[in-house]
Amino acid sequence: MKKNYAARPLEFPSEFHQPVDVIIPFHGQYEKVTSLLESIYRFTRSNYITITLVDDCSPNEEFLTTISKNIKRRTESFKAVRGVKQRGFAGAAKLAFDRTENPYVCLLNSDCLIEDSNWLRALGETLLVLKGEGVRMVSPMTNNAVGGHDAQQGEKSNRDKEHIILGEEEHLSMYCVLCHRELFSRCGGFLKEYPYGYYEDVEFAWRMRKNGFKQAVCRSSWVHHEGMATITGLWRKEEKIRKVMEEENHQRCLDDIKNM
Repeated sequence: MKKNYAARPLEFPSEFHQPVDVIIPFHGQYEKVTSLLESIYRFTRSNYITITLVDDCSPNEEFLTTISKNIKRRTESFKAVRGVKQRGFAGAAKLAFDRTENPYVCLLNSDCLIEDSNWLRALGETLLVLKGEGVRMVSPMTNNAVGGHDAQQGEKSNRDKEHIILGEEEHLSMYCVLCHRELFSRCGGFLKEYPYGYYEDVEFAWRMRKNGFKQAVCRSSWVHHEGMATITGLWRKEEKIRKVMEEENHQRCLDDIKNM
């Protein structure tokens, strides 16, 4: 009999009980990806999840095959896809989004670690609680928000039940976000693809506001985030990539916002 690797949901009252697609794009950083997967299956006990791991054309083509075989021996709640070219966070995530169907979607950076069994439940319940106020995307707190909102930054020991709704011209850093699948169709499509990444979170936040939706931080949920792991590797590999991400993508984002 196949052993179920995924943690079974805990039996406690919760309004958020829908299945969730957890989408993890990655490029290299194989040890971090492995550690993240192990942490998700170990600590996620509030909802049934399907993880979709997206290889954004990493150099080692065998990694995805090997890790897929290992995980699928223990659970069926796992999918894997490899892109034929490097497209960055948004482009890789779109490959998984188009191949999944659960009502809720969690986008998760590959250099995160889950250390709290309540992380997903808290995010989902915050979405439901704040729905009447127009909130359609939430993020947990973290040790490293990497350019995100101040409310996303915090120590694991300092969590509380307060929800912070972002204001005009503020945006979430997307190291980990949860939303309903239909949000993207309501906002004119998925995250905009920028070469290698950067600024897709800013552009989508503007689109959300244009359509009357808000973002919020759930301060009772927390994930560890190393931050910049994949990006730093890309910059070391090729110096011009940093210019593309920091300068050219910034200008693309400004142009996209202007043309909304």
